[in-house]
Amino acid sequence: MTVATALLHARHVGVRELKEHLSQRLKGNKPIIVTEHGTPTRVILSYQDVLELIEILDELQDHGTLLAVQEGRRAIKKGAKGVPVSELFHRIRLS
Repeated sequence: MTVATALLHARHVGVRELKEHLSQRLKGNKPIIVTEHGTPTRVILSYQDVLELIEILDELQDHGTLLAVQEGRRAIKKGAKGVPVSELFHRIRLS
């Protein structure tokens, strides 16, 4: 599961509940979305997830990566089957 997908399925926890059960909530590796009065205000991510996001941001600053993404978007608009971003990054890492 990618970080983005994990965030979409992340548990929403109120500030008060987080404060009362902090050690229990931090035991897992799943992201936590912290809410105040029902509104998301913070995200708690594992160290590994943060490293993955930093790596993705670094790759997106690469000119070749940006060209590949633009090419893929044009192909999808023309009806081609898309490639998951995780697969694209995997291919770029191998090259």
